[in-house]
Formats: sequence, structure tokens, C-alpha cells
Amino acid sequence: LITVSINGIIFQVPRGPFHMRALFGEDVILVHSSGDPIHVDVSGVSLQGLQPGESYFL
Repeated sequence: LITVSINGIIFQVPRGPFHMRALFGEDVILVHSSGDPIHVDVSGVSLQGLQPGESYFL
């Protein structure tokens, strides 16, 4: 697990691609603090892992 900040709240998420829909629900978009979206496949799995210590927004 890695630690990231999502909407100012500290979360531990799996290292590497993970099932975003299972963690955050059906209709969410996760965006890095730089403004880049985290892309997911049709089943809701992220195409890239999050970076430890980085900030993201739902």
C-alpha cells in the first residue's frame, strides 16, 4: 500500500493499478493536483498507479 492525499484526506491505496470504482464508487473522476486525470478502463481499473505522497482530487 502507498499513502496519498485525496481531497485533503490521507488514504492508503494499492501500489500500481487499482479498482477505482470499488474504492470510490461508480461516477467519480480522480484528478492529480497537476490537473491530469487518472484514466480508467471500462471495468473501472486505473491505467496507472498513483504516486506515493502525491495529492489527488475526486
